[in-house]
Amino acid sequence: MTTSVSRNRDMELERIIQDTLTRFIQSHIPAADLSGMDDVFFSYITGVLEELGSPESSEETFDMDTFVEMMEAYIPGFAEIHSGDVCEMMFALSERLSEARNKEKLGQKTLESRSEAPSEDLTKGQEPGAGACNGKRLCALTDGAGAQEDADLKDGVELLLEMFPACTVSQAEKALAMALGNLEEAVQLIVEEKVEIGPGGASVKELSRPRRTPNHDELKQVILQKYMMVDSADDQKTHRPAPPKEAPKKLIRYIDNQVVSTKGERYKDIKKPESEEMKRTYISLKPARKYKFH
Repeated sequence: MTTSVSRNRDMELERIIQDTLTRFIQSHIPAADLSGMDDVFFSYITGVLEELGSPESSEETFDMDTFVEMMEAYIPGFAEIHSGDVCEMMFALSERLSEARNKEKLGQKTLESRSEAPSEDLTKGQEPGAGACNGKRLCALTDGAGAQEDADLKDGVELLLEMFPACTVSQAEKALAMALGNLEEAVQLIVEEKVEIGPGGASVKELSRPRRTPNHDELKQVILQKYMMVDSADDQKTHRPAPPKEAPKKLIRYIDNQVVSTKGERYKDIKKPESEEMKRTYISLKPARKYKFH
């Protein structure tokens, strides 16, 4: 019930935003393309309106340039509208949404006060001055409260299954148990995937039952008994990787696929072969003769 009310409220607020923006844009841009007004667009507008509705917000703190740039991306031609008209429209729309929320809160408070009135009458009837009730009446009240809780749980499960067809009955029951019967929190848990199916189809009572934290020593013994292959001597060893083997130095040197050295020299003087014509051009100079004078 609470979820449906919240959903209707969001739809009403979105309808107010859509109608106001549509009239404002069409009054300034008659041929405007409104096909870009999707869910992402309305979520952005709602966030901006919530900021404008805060007490700290004012016309000076409103970032008009960023807002107009974002609106221009969704609705071409929006930047041509005067910034003063845009600012006035946004603040008026924010006040209208605040009034709608306040009216809804007043209606909820009225319903809560009406629902609390019968409970107060029951409390007065159970006071010592009102007389003690007999055992049959007490049992009837207890049975009635239990039946009411079961009916509420069943209605909540049916509503969750209707909203989430892929959700199972056990998931819906567990979500309601974790949320303490609050449908909004249960929906949030299912959306955030925080609800998991219990092992072996466990019931909600078993899942909500507090479990004892296992002792560290007991847990260690259970693991040792289950796996039992623990080499304590291997834990005391220090494993060091073997040093890499160095490759032998290469002593043979090649040039043009020919061996030029077998001692590993990095440099080698190589005489290029000369042709016969080149050799003919060489002149052999002989040393002068030595003369002896008597």
